[in-house]
This record gives sequence, structure tokens and C-alpha cells, in this order.
Amino acid sequence: MEWGISLKFNPVAPGCDKSVDQCPSGSIARYCRHFEFSNLRHPFSTLVLNVLDYYHVSFGQIHPKGMAIVLHLEVLCRASGYDPSLLLFRRFFRLAKNGDWLTFETSKVDTCLISSMVTTLGAWKDRFFWVSESIVPFKMMWRHPDAVLNEPEPSESDLNDCFPKAIRQCPLRVRPFPEHLLVLLGISKLWDKPDRDPFLMRSG
Repeated sequence: MEWGISLKFNPVAPGCDKSVDQCPSGSIARYCRHFEFSNLRHPFSTLVLNVLDYYHVSFGQIHPKGMAIVLHLEVLCRASGYDPSLLLFRRFFRLAKNGDWLTFETSKVDTCLISSMVTTLGAWKDRFFWVSESIVPFKMMWRHPDAVLNEPEPSESDLNDCFPKAIRQCPLRVRPFPEHLLVLLGISKLWDKPDRDPFLMRSG
């Protein structure tokens, strides 16, 4: 069960002559790097689903760095003891174009929550697979390239005051995290020790 994706969702490798936008009827495309680099796991989190639904964008249109930013906010929030929200995401990040793909970048109205990010991911564009569209609880949209990218960011008064203050204090490098940390934060359920819970130890 790779990355939490059960065989009931019929994951299938496409033919060598297929591109990501040639998805069979009833399926959606998934990039392997979304899982390997971006920390995405199934079941997909509420934040991931809300972001895709709000922006009317499909998984196959999102650059792995963009998907990593969505999970980056989730990691920061959960490590700080808060539940992430679409409103908070829109305060700190905005949709942007990256060549033929879409990504997310830091908004202009608040603190940057990213201390650094890798500059290259190597070959990733041809590493994708099909999976049943039933893996997502709503009909995914393939966003039109000419659609307006963003609405105005939420004002700070719309947010819980303590929440943004907590995560502003800990900008973090965007990178893959070990599985046990994702399990501890509730992002992954891939834990093969049902009689034990993961925990973190601080040296010193």
C-alpha cells in the first residue's frame, strides 16, 4: 500500500506514450514526487482537499514544490498545536504559475514561513500514475490556464490572533520529512507498530 493508496483505488502506471493530461475517464493523475518530496499521504488531509477545491485545480496541475508548500503549512500548524485552515493558507500563500504547472508562493501581505527550499527536483514530470477519481471526495477540476489566479488575501482580523503569531516564529525549510514525524503530526497513517506510538526526543 504505497503512500497509503489502497489497491481498491486501482493505481495504474500509464503507457510510455501518455502525458499527464491524457487521463482515462474515471481516473486522475498523481505525480510520484508529490509523495516522495512533498510529504503527501493518503487519506489526503482536509487542508489539501480544501486548497484544491477552492482553487479548482487538479493534482496533475500542481508542481511538487507547490504541493510541498501546502503540506509545509500543515506541518507548521500541527507542530504548533493548531489545525490548519484554508483561510490561514490563503493569508500566507497564493497561487502562481511555474511554466506549464501551477504552484504556490509566499503572499505579499505577511511573514515568509519558508527558510529555504531545494532548487531542483531532478526528473519528475514523467513519473506519474493513474488512480481512481473516487480517491477524492469531489469532482476534480482541470483549471483553465487563463483563470484569475487569486482573490485578495484574508485580513489578519479574520484569523485567530494566537495562531499566526505561533507559526511566524518558526520558518522552516521545505523538505521531505521522515515517516514517523508525519505519523506523529497526523499527516500519515503508515505506521506498522500498532502497539507503540511515535514520539520525539530532544537532545540535551
